[in-house]
Amino acid sequence: MEANHINLNEWESFGGGGFGESFYNKTDDSVILKLNKTSVSAQKAQEEFRRSKAVYDMGIPSAEPYEFVTDGERYGMIVERIQGKESFGRIIADHPERLEELAGITAEYAKALHATPCNTEVFSDLAQGTREMIAGNKTIPENIKVRVLGYIDDLEPATTCLHGDLNPCNIIIADGKVYWIDLGDFGYGDPLLDFNILAHMHHLGPNPVLLKIFHIDRKTLKRFYEAMGRQYFGSRWGTPELNEKMARIAQIMAAKAMCIWPSAYHVNLPFLQGKKLRTAISLFIGDHVKI
Repeated sequence: MEANHINLNEWESFGGGGFGESFYNKTDDSVILKLNKTSVSAQKAQEEFRRSKAVYDMGIPSAEPYEFVTDGERYGMIVERIQGKESFGRIIADHPERLEELAGITAEYAKALHATPCNTEVFSDLAQGTREMIAGNKTIPENIKVRVLGYIDDLEPATTCLHGDLNPCNIIIADGKVYWIDLGDFGYGDPLLDFNILAHMHHLGPNPVLLKIFHIDRKTLKRFYEAMGRQYFGSRWGTPELNEKMARIAQIMAAKAMCIWPSAYHVNLPFLQGKKLRTAISLFIGDHVKI
């Protein structure tokens, strides 16, 4: 698939994240442009577009992807602009009294997603992908790596859909309709894997990072995680067996963070400047692994 060239003068930037930047079209308010950083290869960007389109074609509530594009240096996609959208993270930041309601909605949409069979020829096994990422990392101490890889191998095999980056800012609402966004990590596997970010970040996520990404602090994210867990798991929530599983999921995410965050701008935030490796490992993994 060849990327269509776009004229960036026709677009106006309105925000960015760890791996890219988003733009409004100056004359067409029905679309937005998402461009990855130059560190993201054309192949990876193309794969993200292909996955996003496949998710939309499956009927999963999401913005429709239109074109795979490039500005000559960066690659990305033009997608449907969902007018008047607000992320659950932003709503909770502005209206904390809605936290329980939005956590409940997230749980219901997650359960529906996790009950949907996934096309294993289009999407990848997220457990296997995470395993390969961690196994190939040269920063994570070997004893930690062996432990976490064992946790991944103990996950239940499954071929149902996973969002891959489930958090309160990747589920949005517009005109009463709920959508999933940022589908580049979509895949299949044990539904517990979709709790990795929440299980880890509510416990150890530094507030500057959480406020930057999710618009809420760690205390609020913990409340969201607990409320979503109660709605999703019912009477299983808080049992010793599930607590042990979620602790393992948190450790998997902590190790994964050591692999992916150096390529995102988040690690350049002031609180990480000049940190030594051991301190960085403690920050991301902390007492999950008793360094």
